[in-house]
Parts: sequence; C-alpha cells; structure tokens
Amino acid sequence: MTQQTPPPASRLQRILSYIVAALVIVSLVCIAAILIGTAAGQFAAQGSGLGLWPTVFFFPLVALPIAFVLIIVLLIVSARRNRAANAANGTKGRR
Repeated sequence: MTQQTPPPASRLQRILSYIVAALVIVSLVCIAAILIGTAAGQFAAQGSGLGLWPTVFFFPLVALPIAFVLIIVLLIVSARRNRAANAANGTKGRR
C-alpha cells in the first residue's frame, strides 16, 4: 500500500474555515455574555433594547445557522477537490 498525502487546502477552504471558526467563537462569546448577564441580575437591562444587548441577543441567532451552511459548503468544496485529485492520479477504482 502506498500512502497518499492529501492535497493542500486551497485558499477558499482556508477562508471558509476561518469564517466558520470566527462565527462560532463570537456566537459562543455572545451566549456566555447573556448567561453571565442573566446570572448577575441584569436581565431587565438585557431586554430593554438599549446599548449593545440587542446585538448580543441577535448575533447567535443569525451566525450559527450561517456557520452551519458554510460547513456544508466547505465539505462540498473539499469533496470536489479530493475527487478531482483522485481522478488526476488515476486512483478512481482502487481501494
């Protein structure tokens, strides 16, 4: 058996990975801020619609589904790239 090295990640794959990681990390920070604010007794201030709180509430609701869709896009891009690399190497029917 020969060991094949996977093709290096393309620029698109790296960009998608960084965007997904950033969206998930910022969403988790927002969720932690909501939990800490609620535990500190600032729930009334959070729901007032003033300051930064509306953004803190809204960001995870939008960012996490976007991150999920981008993960699916990243999987599709990676699969297409691997399929093209395998076809170029002539390893289509081998195991």
